[in-house]
Amino acid sequence: MPILEYSHDDGSCSVTGGYRYRGTRMPSMRGAYFYGDYCTGKIWVATQNGSAWSSRLLIDTTMSISSFGEDLNGELYMVDLNGKVFAFTEKTNARRRAVAK
Repeated sequence: MPILEYSHDDGSCSVTGGYRYRGTRMPSMRGAYFYGDYCTGKIWVATQNGSAWSSRLLIDTTMSISSFGEDLNGELYMVDLNGKVFAFTEKTNARRRAVAK
């Protein structure tokens, strides 16, 4: 059984699996799982507490998320269908906080 699910009611259509964060740029996100939706451009972060998982919206983009990647240092990247590569940073997390207010 899946550990997380999300509705397709908002136009979401296809989960794009990601990675657990193991880098150093975002210490507060260490161990969190990043994933997105191809159709909506939304990127979520899921965290584990014991055997339970919870998920929250990290950032709402207009991109067609086609893939995630990880470099040798454990830093994460997202790839848009048009071929652009975006790095996750603390600034990404700060932007999420600003959007959520």
